[in-house]
Amino acid sequence: MKIIKQALKFFSVSGIGWISDFIIYLLLTNTLKINLDLANMFSSLFGVTFVFFVSTRKIFINNSKINLRIKYIIYVSYQLLLIFFVSKLMLLLKDVISDFDIKLINNYISIVVKIFITPFTMIINYLVMKYLIEKL
Repeated sequence: MKIIKQALKFFSVSGIGWISDFIIYLLLTNTLKINLDLANMFSSLFGVTFVFFVSTRKIFINNSKINLRIKYIIYVSYQLLLIFFVSKLMLLLKDVISDFDIKLINNYISIVVKIFITPFTMIINYLVMKYLIEKL
């Protein structure tokens, strides 16, 4: 039961981080016309940082002698790799979805791919964060 409560708290905090990430992403892609993968990298890094600091203070207990600064560097490094690969996957999904030539979806393609990929990254992030903070 404790793990379910913890996961729900993490997903809530991640949801706030994701909303921040998404707003920045939309501003970068739709307003500033920055490339989709680059915009995702910048916006995701902001969300990741927010989630790390709130989660380490409110959700997870640091059970080791490894300093949280070191764990933050590890987490951001992991996230940079994940963001890079997810951003490339988003470009691939964009191309695949665009081939279907559905005007409504294609008009909002950057939003569609971001929403599609989010549940997968949230689950992976919970598992990594739990291991990093509580087990490492």
